[in-house]
Amino acid sequence: MKKSTLAKVGAVAVLGGTAAVSAAGVGGVKLWNWLQETARETPLNPVNGYPYPNSYYYHEGDYDIHYQVDFPAAGTPVKGKLFMIHGFACNSTFYDEMVEILLKQGFICVRPDVPNCGFSTRETKNVAPIAREQLLIHVLELLDNSGSVPAGKWILMGHSMGGGISMNLANEYKDKFSSVLLYAPMAAVNAPNFVKNIVTLDPMCNLMDKIFGPACSHDAVVKAVIMLMTVDVRYSALYDVKKFADGLTVPNTGTAMCYMMARANPTLHEDMAKVDLPIKLFWGQMDLFNMPSVVKKFQAALQNPDVTITKIAGHCLVQNCAPEVCDESIAFLKRNGIIA
Repeated sequence: MKKSTLAKVGAVAVLGGTAAVSAAGVGGVKLWNWLQETARETPLNPVNGYPYPNSYYYHEGDYDIHYQVDFPAAGTPVKGKLFMIHGFACNSTFYDEMVEILLKQGFICVRPDVPNCGFSTRETKNVAPIAREQLLIHVLELLDNSGSVPAGKWILMGHSMGGGISMNLANEYKDKFSSVLLYAPMAAVNAPNFVKNIVTLDPMCNLMDKIFGPACSHDAVVKAVIMLMTVDVRYSALYDVKKFADGLTVPNTGTAMCYMMARANPTLHEDMAKVDLPIKLFWGQMDLFNMPSVVKKFQAALQNPDVTITKIAGHCLVQNCAPEVCDESIAFLKRNGIIA
């Protein structure tokens, strides 16, 4: 091919590429503006409100920690008490399907909103930090001292990020728990200081605020996220988006996610190895968030966990696979003498 022909082809390619990038940029700007302009107002009260009939708050320092408490129906013998910790960007309603089943089985279910999630306090530069493990264990101790729950140890449950938090709690406060149930757990990492400094810069926080609230106020966006987490078309199509979106449209949620990444205690594998409680570990074979190498590393750090791999399940298997997960969780508790 002649040089002149090559030059012409190159010029056309450059012009075409430039046009494509420009079109993508214009489309991206229009999509961004649409998300911002059509975002709905926060439908529930922000932090310090009482969004659900069974809602309570624990106050410490600059924090108000929201949690739900559910008791079995009158006359149902109590089998045990569950402390249920949700994952990143989720909230206490995440366990709704499991709670409905577990209450009928005689379990008391306590579901806190992890700081920065649901209807708990959002961390900003003006909030004096308290470790989330400390806040959550104080919620548990408040209940133990209230006289509203029976004495004895708690069964600890954690999903995704909540699984990493659960292992931190089990290591530091092991006398409080009889066993640990982990669902697609993920360990919090200790980011380098320069990363922590970057994510908490005001421009980064402001950008995250503009992303989280507006994006999560759109039903189609929420349903797409639920689809990715459950890999279940029917479940995501029928999902009540308010359960997920309401906790993410609280003001300063984007900023809070930045500060949570900077302040979270890491989940160290050497500390996980110290936990000698009975541990049940669930993985979804279609999990799009936990890579096989991460799964192997997490599992290897635990002391002889009882492992179940659910084949037709994604990352949030506790939602759309709640009946199967509950059955196996209860069977595990019985096998280890945790419940009768």
